[in-house]
Amino acid sequence: MTCKIATYECHPMMRVLTNAPGFLILLVGVILFAYWKPGLGAEIRILNNQYLQKFIIVIIFFVQGSRLKTENLWQLFRRPVGIVFLQVGIIILPVIWVKLGWVLEWVPQVYYASFFFMAILPTTISSCVVFSANAGGNAEYALGHATLSNLLGILLVPFLWHGSFPMESSSGFLFAKIFALVMAPCLLGWILNRIFPAVTKFAGKEWYGQVPMLGIALLVYLSMCEGLFMQERKIFLSMLSELFPYCLTFVLLFHLSGWVFSTRWSKKKEIQVSQFFCLSQKSLAMGLPIASILFAESEENLFSITLPLFCVHFLQLLVGTLFLNVWKRRVEATENGK
Repeated sequence: MTCKIATYECHPMMRVLTNAPGFLILLVGVILFAYWKPGLGAEIRILNNQYLQKFIIVIIFFVQGSRLKTENLWQLFRRPVGIVFLQVGIIILPVIWVKLGWVLEWVPQVYYASFFFMAILPTTISSCVVFSANAGGNAEYALGHATLSNLLGILLVPFLWHGSFPMESSSGFLFAKIFALVMAPCLLGWILNRIFPAVTKFAGKEWYGQVPMLGIALLVYLSMCEGLFMQERKIFLSMLSELFPYCLTFVLLFHLSGWVFSTRWSKKKEIQVSQFFCLSQKSLAMGLPIASILFAESEENLFSITLPLFCVHFLQLLVGTLFLNVWKRRVEATENGK
């Protein structure tokens, strides 16, 4: 795989600087429209009795599976110890910060569950990989770990959530829903891509890769409409202003712990860069569909759980861009010093 960092001519999966601003603009537009017309989305969701939401989730993970590149995963297993440490770090470091905030009573009890859910999510694929590529890191290494993190997250997120916050639904029923709506479509897409060349060619089209992002935007719209329809707009703005400092603090702490971990664990700058961005990002693309499954019976919980995730997603891209420039200078200084 080639990646011309100077001109950002990268593989479609690795175009964060071209896709991320557009996706952010799309999300902002969706949220503003939901704020303006919450009744429309709420009515659509009620009429479809959540079938539309489930259909969107299936499509998202089918497309993700059909574009899954397992070759990057096999390269990781040459260093199994590194796999374990980084994959554990992606979850345990954010959880430690959230738990610490809760123990010290810095995080309000009402938001603890929301931040815990955000902490146990896997890393992003697109943003952490392309941040790594443009900062002089190892894009293949980042892509492999980001992919593995998301595959593990399909099972780990429901397991860790159910273990910490027992739900009315049995664990067997919960994992059956996860399998039917997430794992099965993902596996089917991957198998079809392997068997049929036409599917492989189709999955390689750039517009096809944007389908999950459009699906996420639609899920954001439906969940925001449901939450805003049930609450006054003043309450929404009050929640957002109250959440912002906590979200910003956690994003900064995730980046700080990612910096310490990556610079202590590896001596190679390109690996440090990739590890840093894998450790500092949380996936809205994985978090929102799983939250839609876990909290399908409680629209109020879905809204309160996902609102901090939206806020964190915006902030981590902004903060990540700042650290991209820092890492790029460090890598260039190392190369010039050779």
